[in-house]
Amino acid sequence: MDKILNRFKFGFLLTLAAVTVLVWVAIFQLEPSRDKLVLDVFDIGQGDSIFIQSDSGSQVLIDGGPDSKVLAKLGEVMPFWDRSIDLVILTHPHADHVTGLIEVLKRYDVGVVMESGANYPTPEYTEWHRLLEQKHIPVIIAKTGQHIRLSPRAALDILLPSHSFIGASPKNVHDAMIVSRLTYGSTTVLLTGDAERPLEYQLIGSGTDLHADILKVGHHGSKTSTTEDFVRAVSPRFAVISVGRKNRYGHPAQQTLDTLAKFGIQTFRTDQDGDVKFMSNGRGLQKISE
Repeated sequence: MDKILNRFKFGFLLTLAAVTVLVWVAIFQLEPSRDKLVLDVFDIGQGDSIFIQSDSGSQVLIDGGPDSKVLAKLGEVMPFWDRSIDLVILTHPHADHVTGLIEVLKRYDVGVVMESGANYPTPEYTEWHRLLEQKHIPVIIAKTGQHIRLSPRAALDILLPSHSFIGASPKNVHDAMIVSRLTYGSTTVLLTGDAERPLEYQLIGSGTDLHADILKVGHHGSKTSTTEDFVRAVSPRFAVISVGRKNRYGHPAQQTLDTLAKFGIQTFRTDQDGDVKFMSNGRGLQKISE
């Protein structure tokens, strides 16, 4: 009997040691890579959702897609014990950007939220604001010139909107879009949300430095965005189109794909490539294969 008990104890300890090793392996794999910034463009269906982890561990979620799928995506890139996100940005209140963020507010501790403040009377946007108030989450109204420091080397600069939309009801809510430029060392990413042609030309005319290594293509690759003048000003190495498979809008437009091809830009599409991940050490940038 003693021999059986001893064997049982030895087997139990061996199993416990193996489980401990596996847990620590998972921890090291999911821990943010120090000295690296990671950008995930989630395959979220017909919508947008982008997750940024800076070299210091700061986390930013930009948009949440059309449903709760974003929760599974976050679970894949965040450590299982991490239930907080430093900053959540809603670029604009269309359902394919805000619906998933409602689920994020319910399940994560969100430090700060940024939005344009525009009026848009939909059930999703109303619920979004109800939860923000219920959870007492601070809200920043986005405006050109805001500089958000994510680490000593990483920052997010707000390029648009150029004026406050608090209380305003724009005919096209895309006109109140939050457009931002992420920098880490010498690498840059231009995040355009659903910005359309008028905003592209507004950015060009502002004299702002638009050059970026990565362009998150506006409005899911619609023909209303990605003009040749804008692509020329940005001059990206990579472009990413967040788009759903066989969507009813016909996104991305062939015109957009042709424009990107004309400039020799390597283009990724979430409907074909799935999640798109990039990593930067502040000097160079690489696409990470899953």
